[in-house]
Amino acid sequence: MTGYGGFAKAGGFARFVLQRARAHRPLLAAALLTVVLTTAVLAALTAYSGAIGDAALRHSLADPRNAADTALVVKADVPAASREAADSAVRAGARETFDGLPVTVRTLLKSGPYALPRSLQPPAERSDDPDLTHFAALDPSQARITDGRAPAAGTTEVALPQSAARLLKLKPGARLTLVDRLGGPKVRIQVVGLYRPARADAPYWQLLDDLHGRGVNKLDFTTYGPLLAAPDTLTGGKVSAGPSAWLATADFSSVTTGRIGALREAAREGGAALRGEAALSGTTAAHTDLPTVLDRVDRSLLVSRSTLLIVALQLALLAGCALLLVARLLSAQRTGETRLLRARGASRPRVAGLAAVEALLLAVPALVCAPLLAGPLTRLLAGQGALSRIGLRLEVPAAGSFGVWLVAAGVALGCALAVTLPALTSRGASSFATGRAP
Repeated sequence: MTGYGGFAKAGGFARFVLQRARAHRPLLAAALLTVVLTTAVLAALTAYSGAIGDAALRHSLADPRNAADTALVVKADVPAASREAADSAVRAGARETFDGLPVTVRTLLKSGPYALPRSLQPPAERSDDPDLTHFAALDPSQARITDGRAPAAGTTEVALPQSAARLLKLKPGARLTLVDRLGGPKVRIQVVGLYRPARADAPYWQLLDDLHGRGVNKLDFTTYGPLLAAPDTLTGGKVSAGPSAWLATADFSSVTTGRIGALREAAREGGAALRGEAALSGTTAAHTDLPTVLDRVDRSLLVSRSTLLIVALQLALLAGCALLLVARLLSAQRTGETRLLRARGASRPRVAGLAAVEALLLAVPALVCAPLLAGPLTRLLAGQGALSRIGLRLEVPAAGSFGVWLVAAGVALGCALAVTLPALTSRGASSFATGRAP
């Protein structure tokens, strides 16, 4: 065994540490394996917790079942001359409501109510109350022309919903005169096509259209429509003005759990700001249930994180016990060597330094490998069970995130302390013969 004087010289310290390590290869190999596995697993759990939280949040916000709740709906009675300013105000308010996320705004402009000719009613159902309809400028992506063509600009051409055309027995080419129920002039229209909603269950139809995409509604009055018209028919004064409606939806593909609080607060403040917007004439309804959805997701994430934390603590406790056991065995085998070093003049801090350097030799490989292994391990976990069946994709940086590196550093340091602790508390490090070795 090399004496204390040998490792006190320049370069001798490193050689002495390596000699000590070679003398106890099996125990050090067991300690190294334990440290690497512990650090890698806890780093992977950290990466998994963050990635699954972000992926679950995006999945919930993009779920079609939550589409209506996460959308912003704005309705207002806006004069025709103010519609452009109102549209700009809604778009700006939508960006603020969704905390700067990319936003898509779709509009539905309506006219006032119009009466259909009584001749369209079945003879047995004719009464003093006429059937009603209204014009609407629809978002082009939300309607599909199934027969004929779309209405041309600068005309009073319309397209009828398929279901309404079937009940009214109308086809492209029909001409009708509609009576304004608000006292305005009559409007002569020509039916040039039939249409259907692209998706009748989409939030656009369910939240903005009074008939919910069905084309007909029978209550006190029977209402058909809306009559699809060119936008300038609604804005050019050809028909009476009705309410305007906007549906704003956000792209949540870049949202992380760290933005939940800011997004929730922005949604609450944005709706209130739009309700007081002067450009919307003060008769505004602006509402989104996004804060409620975020609260629900946040509670679910809290439960899942608590479960992962319990698993991580159990693993850390098990690994700590295993490391302490290996370190105790290593310290017991080195009791005589430690006493000899102390007898030859090595101070207690110097002996502790030897143990600390050996512990760092175990911790450094774990610190380097664990964050790099966290990504593959996380993807392996995500590829199993229910997560793979629902198509949940986890985005994990190949080199590991800052949080993963931070956890890996903390775990590696903790493992190093666990390996060093028995050397600091062993009797061989605190007591030695008062006489120097010959």
